[in-house]
Amino acid sequence: MEILLNEYLLIISPDENIDKELIKIKCEFRDNYGCTHAAQLKPHCTLLNFAQYQNMENHLIERFDLLARCFSPVKITLDGFGQYPFHTIYGKVEDDKKLSKMVKIMRLKLKPVLKGFETFKTTYMSDPHLTIARRMTEAQFDQAWTEWKKRKFSSSFNAANILLLKRPINEIDFQPQGNYKEVKHFELTGQEEKEEQLTLF
Repeated sequence: MEILLNEYLLIISPDENIDKELIKIKCEFRDNYGCTHAAQLKPHCTLLNFAQYQNMENHLIERFDLLARCFSPVKITLDGFGQYPFHTIYGKVEDDKKLSKMVKIMRLKLKPVLKGFETFKTTYMSDPHLTIARRMTEAQFDQAWTEWKKRKFSSSFNAANILLLKRPINEIDFQPQGNYKEVKHFELTGQEEKEEQLTLF
């Protein structure tokens, strides 16, 4: 019996109003600079990217349920745009250390079950951002960044949950075999926020 392998993303999604604003910007990148990937995925901030077999999914969901109860909702503040030369432009997220702490605890608690694969390493967020356009050519990047590096954009929202997405990937070369689908929303309740509670799992 074949065991399916999935790529997973654990993300924070902006609220509806900011989502609409960012989608408009992503569509501008598609229409003005030919960045076809820009509008293909909804705006989000990735906390965790990993590969795991389908038969481990229920166990992962239990883990994320426990983790989510350890964190209170987080205020996400967006301020301007940033870039990774010469391929990505993103909305900058001001990190008030709550996001970094959340990811640090996730790394500590999930490391035993998310060991990764030799050619697909588990990746934890180190620089919080919301991607506008990626996989840009150098020419696309140069044109867009010249225009957007001085553009103003600021907004904020309260992230009350995190979302797990998945898509099937090829076990040999880890290439995607479909689109992302929602697995589950996890509410950030803060019910077990005290540090000692984290030792329970």
